[in-house]
This record gives sequence, C-alpha cells and structure tokens, in this order.
Amino acid sequence: MATFKRQIMGLLLPLLLFGGRHLNAGVMDKVDWPGFLVRHDLVWQRLPERFESAAYTGNGQLGAMIFTGDKGQSLKWQLGRSDVVFMTSRIPIGDLVLKPAGKILTGEMRLDLWNAEARGRIETDQGQIQFRSFTHSDRMVNVFEVTTTGGEKAAWEWQPGLATNPRKLYKKEALAPEDQNAPPVRSREGDIEISFQPLKPGGGHATAWKIVAAGKGKSVVYASVGFATEEAAAKSEAVTAVKQAANAGLAVLAESHRGWWHQFWPEGFISIPDTRLESFYYIQMYKMASATRPGRPAMDLMGPWFRSTPWAKIWWNLNLQLAYWPQLTGNRLELGQSLCELIDHGAVALADNAREFKADSAGVGRTSGYDCSGAVGDELCNLPWTMHNYWLQYRYQMDDRMLRVRIFPMLKRAINYYLHQLKEGPDGKLHITRGYSPEYDNQPKPNPDCNIDLSLLRWGCQTLLESCQRLKLDDPQIPQWQNTLAKLTPYPQDANGLMISAAVPFAMSHRHFSHLLMIYPLYIMTPEQPENRELVVKSLKHWMSMPKALAGYSFVGAAAISALMGEGDEAARYLNKLLDSKIPPNTLYVEAGPCIETPLAAAASLNDMLLSSWGDRLRVFPGVPAAWRAVCFHDLRAQGAFLVSAARHDGKTQWVRVKSLAGEPCRLRPDLAGEVRCTVPMKPAGQGAYDLTLAKGEEAILYPGKEMPALAVAPVMADPARCNYYGLPAAGKPSPR
Repeated sequence: MATFKRQIMGLLLPLLLFGGRHLNAGVMDKVDWPGFLVRHDLVWQRLPERFESAAYTGNGQLGAMIFTGDKGQSLKWQLGRSDVVFMTSRIPIGDLVLKPAGKILTGEMRLDLWNAEARGRIETDQGQIQFRSFTHSDRMVNVFEVTTTGGEKAAWEWQPGLATNPRKLYKKEALAPEDQNAPPVRSREGDIEISFQPLKPGGGHATAWKIVAAGKGKSVVYASVGFATEEAAAKSEAVTAVKQAANAGLAVLAESHRGWWHQFWPEGFISIPDTRLESFYYIQMYKMASATRPGRPAMDLMGPWFRSTPWAKIWWNLNLQLAYWPQLTGNRLELGQSLCELIDHGAVALADNAREFKADSAGVGRTSGYDCSGAVGDELCNLPWTMHNYWLQYRYQMDDRMLRVRIFPMLKRAINYYLHQLKEGPDGKLHITRGYSPEYDNQPKPNPDCNIDLSLLRWGCQTLLESCQRLKLDDPQIPQWQNTLAKLTPYPQDANGLMISAAVPFAMSHRHFSHLLMIYPLYIMTPEQPENRELVVKSLKHWMSMPKALAGYSFVGAAAISALMGEGDEAARYLNKLLDSKIPPNTLYVEAGPCIETPLAAAASLNDMLLSSWGDRLRVFPGVPAAWRAVCFHDLRAQGAFLVSAARHDGKTQWVRVKSLAGEPCRLRPDLAGEVRCTVPMKPAGQGAYDLTLAKGEEAILYPGKEMPALAVAPVMADPARCNYYGLPAAGKPSPR
C-alpha cells in the first residue's frame, strides 16, 4: 500500500507544482501523550521543604502547593487564590496541615503532568499515608485524597496566612495600623469548616473545607477560597464550591478534571534531544495553564501560589510581558486571553493614569493591582510594551474585529502619551523629552531618548499605520504617525553598540534588555537588515560581556537574540546556562520573591529556536544547534495564523507542513536542502524562502527530492539520565543540578 501511494504521488507531483489543487497528505501523529509526558513528570525521592521545591497545582485562579512543615514532621497543603488582595497586594491564604500519628521517616511524590495531579507516599513509624491532590480544572475547588494503613491516622489542622502588607513584611519594615487586619474568625456551616479573614476597608476572603470519610482508612478533603467585598458573599462562594464538589464526588471530579488536561496537551508538540530542556518546556506549559485561563485573573509574578515577596503586585516593566510569550508559538493562545482582558477591563483606569493627557492617552506605572490603577511615572514604556503582547495575540489568530475594537483604540492612546512628550530639536529631529530605562542605575531624571522608548514609539506608529491600511481606516492621526517615523531621532549608539539613552552609555552590568527592545521582542532591527547586523551582534556581545548583574531573564533574552541571528549553538548555551545556574527543583524561579515570567519566557525562547514568524516570513528551525540531529514539532503556531509541523533527522530537515487558519499570505523558509517540492503552488521568494498559495483551511507539505517522506510526528529518543530531571533526589544523593 505504501509503495502504491508513493507511485500515485509521483504521478501527481507535476500537477501540484504547476497549479494543481491541494492534496491532503496528512501528518501521522504518533505521540503517545501519557507515555511521553511520564518522562517529564517531576519526581521527588524525598519530600520537599519549601516553595522552590514544592509540588503545585492550579486552575488559573485557585491553586495549591505541597511541601513539609514542622521540620519535616507534617505535610502542608498550602492554598492560594491569585485575585485575593489587600490594598492591591497579594496576600497568603493559609495552610491545611496534615499531621500524621507517627514520626515521618521517609516520603516520595510525583507530579503527574498528563493528569495534572500530585501523588505521594509518607512512611512513618506507625504506618503509611498515601495521598493524591489536584486543583480541579474548572471548579473552584482543591481536592486532597488520603489513604492510611497500619497504625497511621491523618489529622488536619488549619493555619491561616498573615493578612498584612507583604512588601513591608518582606523588607522587615515597621507595620502601621493600616497595614494590618483583624485576625481570622472560625465558624462552621453544618459539616463544613470556615475561616474568614476580614480585610480593610471591607469584606475579606473565606476558606471552607470538608473532610469526607470513605472507609478503610480513606478520606477526601474538599477545600475552596471565596473572596468578596462582603463577608457573607465570600463565605457563600467558598461553601457553595465545597458542597457542589462533595456532592459530585471524587470520581466525577477526577474524570472531568483530567478531561480538560487531556485536551490541552495535544494542542502543540515539540521534541528535542536535550531531554532536560524538553522536560523544562513541558513543565512551563503545565505551569502557565495552572496559573491563568480565559476569564480568570492575569498572571502576576506568582500565579495562584504565594511565597514571601517584595513583588506582590503586577509589574509592568518586564515581568508581565515576558510571562505571556510561550502560549503564542506554543499554540495555546487561550492562555493569553487573560492579559487582553486585564487591559480591556482596565481601560478607564489606564486612561486616568495618563493624568493631564487622559483625554486621548493611556499609560500605567511600574506596578498596579488588578484594577490597573497606577499613574505613569518616570517609565513611559510599560503600557506600550504590554500592547505589543496584545498585538501578538492578534497576529497569531488574525481576528480583525479584535484589532479594530480592542487593540487599535488602546494602542492609539498608549502611543499618544509618547507623542505628547516629543519635541523637535536643533537637529530637525523629534526627541522624546523624558523617560526612564527600566532598572538601569544612575540615570538622570528625566532621561530623554531612551532606546526602549524610541523602539516602542517606532513600533507603535508603524503598527497603527499598518492597522489603518488593513482595516481601511482614515484616521486623522495618520499624518502625525508618518511624520513621527520620518523625523524621529535615530537610536543612540556608541563604539560598544546600542546605548541606554542619548545621555547614558551601556557601561555597567545590567540584567534588563530594555536597550535592545528594537531587536527583541519588537524585531524592527534585525540581523537580516545588512546595515544593522554588525550593530545587533556587537550590542549583544557587549551586554553579555559584563555578567555580574545578569539575572535569569537575561539569558532568556540572549538566547532569543542568538536564535534570531541563526546562532543555534549560542541559543542553546544560554538556555542551558539558565537551567544550570538559576532554575530551582520545581522550576519556580525566585529573585527575592517569585518571578514566574523567567522560566515561561525561556520556553518561548525555545519556541523561537524551532519556529519564528516575525517580519514577512515563517522560518523553520532558525536557531537549532548543530548537536540536535533529530528534532520534531507539530502544530506550533505562527504569525498570520498558521500551524506548522516539521521533522529533522541526521541534521537535515525532512519535511515541513503548514496549514493556514486565516488565508493570509504565506512566505515560508523551510530549511530544506536541494530541490524543494510542494503540494500546492509556490514560487521562490529569495534567501531560501517560498511564497505559497493557501486558502483558509488549506495546508501544504514541502520536502526535498522526488519522493515524499513519511510524515510522522513522534518523540525523539530521550536521554534516560535526564528523564524526570526536576523534583528532588533521595536524601544524601547529589542533585543533578
């Protein structure tokens, strides 16, 4: 049968190459998802003791962590909810603590990615406790199942979190009366326990839980958290969720919970020879899906978990933006909707933040709560950069109504704030009269012509003009945007490359890639522009040449820029340097407090190595290191709303498949050697790229030579020594990290 199919394909190829109709060759998906993901589960051969090594579950709003307390003699089930705030800052909820009858001797645990649940075992001198826990994918309930054997018995104790100013608490500053709240109040409603934490100026959060005995040492705990401006409403929310969960029962909850995750995982697939990096990637997909969902809160720096931190709000000068990159090429766009909803719902506050310019502008300061309220300060870049994320959500799906109704009006306002700061200088150029490059020390205030501001203003004007053209809008500001692009001052640079601003050279180690934003992620200065390649290379090398202050996300940016330059070995080196030096056992990265964005953005950099789509073309394997002889990905997403699959064997790309979801023009650089054939009409576009004719819903296969290869998607061979890399080794054994 296979030989007959190849003969038929050989007869049809001339028609396909010279105007024939699309032939759906079909990609065989051979991924056994449960069997594949099991090699990436986090495995603990001893029980974790802290946030950075804990197991975690979540559904985009409610979450839980599992780690030990009491010097290893109890198990904390730490509950979290991402929108519970006091004076716009996140606060801890509290812990349900499992206290065995005996002394804990050993323990183990596994975070099952396929089913999104943690399972474990505790050995005591009285017997054994087995447990299973998950945060239901849809319902606002955490579930913890316990089975005891021997002489063991499980007792639960509630330990509430401290409802006070978390930044002051972290920095050990004196707490004023307004920083604190009254203690929580315990109550019961039937067989449901309740702890209500009042919060100023009114309302609070309520934790409700119910323990259901199932016989033979088995019991199930259902727990939920309510949050409202009135005590009764907060209690009702939590109690209702617990009652409904208990009535449904464990089996029903587990089945529906798993069903959501089993649909989620196959949305996008990658497999690479670096098994540790592959594991890290899938853990980030799990983490992001646990941290945010459509209709639920946007991600701050922690997700639905909590740890002592000075960063208990939304940070708009890098953290928020980096967190919302992996879902794009990763083809999990639904996870980016919460960021768009944050901006939509905060439109009035964002305008108010612009103060004297609020009639036509919008902006936001460095931090805010979920209400987006935070006046623009020295940093002008925060909202324009976030609008780039919003625009990327559009570019990967090409929903023109989204562009017209939601993005275009707010992008105009964000760019208008910049336009109000412009002034023509003696050189005839337009200059941004104030600004601040995030986190670079010893800047003047104001700091005119920062490269981050010039980058975002250029990108914003270009995007507004392109949007008007696409949407056929005759906007009265078109001449102003055109004039700004024509007269805006060039990017400040010196012998070392791009500067911080016109007055500030890049002269000290700096973790932020703010001065390189035009390169990444805006891609308006690239090495594909001959006049800019040397500047791009020089600027990256100079940034990385001073490592003292580099942070985790510094390596993320360097990896992405290296992939952009086609330097796959360097891209992989930077990502592995991040994993070697910065990533903790559960990948929950910390810089003083949790910084969820860094590992998530690293997953996006891996996507950039496999598939990029900035500018006018899609690029397959643009930044793959030479050592990766076999690579495969399926249904990664590209700008223009394309799904792309490809396979590489023995260091050579075997085939590429691209499917159009919106009927947009398709220019593809497939990384194929020799004579390239295609199952739809195509024509060369130069530099190894081809223009394909694809209607909405159509797909094409490109391959080298005369015979189409087998179009199979399957994992590459794993390195057994690096399977289940994350978690904790047994006591006394060295960590592979």
